[in-house]
Amino acid sequence: MRIVIAGGGTAGHVNPAVAVADALRGHDVSFIGTRAGAEARLVPDAGYRLEPVEVAGFDRGRPLSILPAGLRALGAVRASRRILKAAAPDVVLGVGGYVSLPACLAARSRRIPIVIHEQNIVLGLANKMCRRSAEAVAVSFEATLAEAGPKGRFTGNPVAKAFAEADLGSERARALETYSLEDGRRTLLVFGGSQGALRINDAAAGLAALWKDRSDLQVLHITGAAHGTSVRAAVGDDTGALIYRQVDFVDRMVSAYAVADLALCRGGATTVAELGVTGVPALIVPYPYHRDRQQERHGNVLAEAGAAIVVADADVTAGKIDELAGGLLADPDRLAAMGAAARTMGVPDAADRLARVVEEAARERLR
Repeated sequence: MRIVIAGGGTAGHVNPAVAVADALRGHDVSFIGTRAGAEARLVPDAGYRLEPVEVAGFDRGRPLSILPAGLRALGAVRASRRILKAAAPDVVLGVGGYVSLPACLAARSRRIPIVIHEQNIVLGLANKMCRRSAEAVAVSFEATLAEAGPKGRFTGNPVAKAFAEADLGSERARALETYSLEDGRRTLLVFGGSQGALRINDAAAGLAALWKDRSDLQVLHITGAAHGTSVRAAVGDDTGALIYRQVDFVDRMVSAYAVADLALCRGGATTVAELGVTGVPALIVPYPYHRDRQQERHGNVLAEAGAAIVVADADVTAGKIDELAGGLLADPDRLAAMGAAARTMGVPDAADRLARVVEEAARERLR
């Protein structure tokens, strides 16, 4: 089969798309994306062909911005039609982001079956506009099935093969060595997404002073490149009995999860999926500026299952995290229960599930 995957912009769209491409073994898979989004690097790095188109979003607060964005979108539809004519795919998978919409419109005009996948708990604009013409609407959260309608299929959010196939014991040993951590201490993992998160970083840096006498704890703090220097200055060189390891980014995130007893993090769809697959309890600090409060809703799904505690961004201080994280790290039975609850939410085979939905749509066309 020939399959085109369309979408991108952020790693949250691209990484699940690459994961499902890896699961579509034996098929000819290519991508439609932009030169400016995360797909421009991540897709070729994963070994897949990327056909670029030019498209951009618009600022909902500035209605006139829709005019140039609309003209560019029309050009993207024409470019996508040319790409699809040459590729002759049996199915197009739209994974969201601005480039997904023109590609799916082009597929519909050429009578190519469409499957869409939504990573977040609410459908994004592109997926809302494409769901009526799609053969299937795959979702990452069961709560989204109502919005997806009768075409909805729960697949979960695809995670990278490193997560789906991880030996967490081996990954834990790798992290202990890589970051010079001490086996036997309880570990707080801190991260705020690829760009970092200012409040989370500031609060975590403040723990270095509050936990200076704690020889039973250690912190692995992934700051994001933009925040590394300021966090290093705030933490200082002397953290006393506490082991405090700071890095700007990690190449193998599954190892960081594997060494963690508790995570302090944002509530993005990819993060929530990875927490579930690895069974890591979390303090989730939702990004506060999404219109639909999607990260808060993601966090609440885990909180309702008993796998996480949701903390408002405005409430995140070193003292608050000391109270919450310190209490949890001192209660191994509760951590174990939260980890077990997280695992019930994980879908390690989500990429394979979504691949089957895509294959089914293609087979229907070939009959």
